[in-house]
Amino acid sequence: MLRTLPRPPFIDVVVHESVHPEALAAELREGLVEGEVATRQHYLSARQARLWREIALAFSPARNDEDGARAYDAVNGLLADRLAGDGAHVIGLGCGDGAKERRMLDALAGSGPLTATAVDVSLPLVQVAVDRLGGAAGTALGRPVVCDLGLAAADLPAMVGEAPGPRVVSLYGILPGMEAFSAMASALALLRPGDLLAVSANLLPAGEGSLEAVIAQYDNGPTRRWLGALVEDAGIEEGLADVRIGELSDPGTGAAAAVGAWLEPREELELELEAGGVRLEPGSPVRLLRSARHTPEGLEAIVQAAGLELLALEVSPTGEEGVALAAAPTG
Repeated sequence: MLRTLPRPPFIDVVVHESVHPEALAAELREGLVEGEVATRQHYLSARQARLWREIALAFSPARNDEDGARAYDAVNGLLADRLAGDGAHVIGLGCGDGAKERRMLDALAGSGPLTATAVDVSLPLVQVAVDRLGGAAGTALGRPVVCDLGLAAADLPAMVGEAPGPRVVSLYGILPGMEAFSAMASALALLRPGDLLAVSANLLPAGEGSLEAVIAQYDNGPTRRWLGALVEDAGIEEGLADVRIGELSDPGTGAAAAVGAWLEPREELELELEAGGVRLEPGSPVRLLRSARHTPEGLEAIVQAAGLELLALEVSPTGEEGVALAAAPTG
């Protein structure tokens, strides 16, 4: 008979000032006023986290054992060979629910002492990740961190702390919604000479109609429900605004293409938010989401521009997911 081990009564979490409630409320108001809502605003509540996990399970190539997961497994195998008994401190930057990091830890079992630290902007997702990572055999848990990667890079080393072995920093699923320079800066803040970075990107497959196929992964009921959670929380009733999903004309530095989602008011809306009032007008859409797609060459360029040594670049069978393994220079 299986015995369920008791869960600890609490999780001791480091919370950075970038995710304090006042900062988040002010950011949401500013985003609505300026016409561009920060991506992290879609992951903060337990409801948003649950809806995002449903989307990932349904549409993410990384969750497909016959596609994206193969690229991650290939990199995990290279990691295990390289560590060769030294163990590692696995730091999941933007770890979400920790599924990819757990797969890495399982592959590294037997490679020496392992420590896992979950880092994400969403407290609900960090809680899920901690449970998942804590179940990996022979893995100790570091103190999890809740922060915005773009605003907390300088503070990451102190918040993450020290653990035995080299650091293996994962930056999985972050490049789609965050500018590459800012995302890589958070990883570089943690990498010491000889440490390793595993970074992934959603790719734009070659061939006619590939962008339309990617857009279909966003223009669907689950994604609209996820985006709609923020719209509803902002006090916008159903029928007063539409959400349009399509190609983003400016995909961002280094990206081959991007999908965008826009909130389009049908009439003038007066919103009373925690940080103050906002007026939205017809004809002035607010961008709710940017999700960039890269190419293998673009991912390689991002790694090299950060001054890292590219060790491997694995691409999934469909060409929709790329995972790079890189090392911080020792000289």
